[in-house]
Amino acid sequence: MALRSTFKLVPGLPLAVGAAVCAAVLWQAAEDPGDEGGPRGTADCAEAMAFARMAPPADWQDGKCDRTEAADGRTAVLGTFRIEHADTGAWIASFPKAPEQVACPGPWPDGYDPESEGCFTLVHDEPQPGRAAGLRLRITPEVGTTAKIRFDAS
Repeated sequence: MALRSTFKLVPGLPLAVGAAVCAAVLWQAAEDPGDEGGPRGTADCAEAMAFARMAPPADWQDGKCDRTEAADGRTAVLGTFRIEHADTGAWIASFPKAPEQVACPGPWPDGYDPESEGCFTLVHDEPQPGRAAGLRLRITPEVGTTAKIRFDAS
């Protein structure tokens, strides 16, 4: 009886856990567009970014995005695109709310430098119907001057 009162259900916890699980599954699938399991390009990336509540960078290119609708009505988007690496800081700073920088998930290949990537999460304060409650970004510098952006939102 004492154990039952110790674990009280926090309002909204099941929704938050469901969103986190969905985001984790999408994050693992956000590989290179050419890789199996990455976005196939079945959705318009500008619409996917609007759902994620982020403004597209000015000169983004090579976008591939997917949008999925779960049986329970939840929507999730997954995408990749490229921008000039020098523009990533200004683009992140343009978000209405600053994303939190987090450690990038592994596993990592031999010789991987975790300092070379930037991973961010953003949980929106105010819910908006038809828009994502949260967003995750992974910014990976590429050879040359571009950076690859992976994102998922649900």
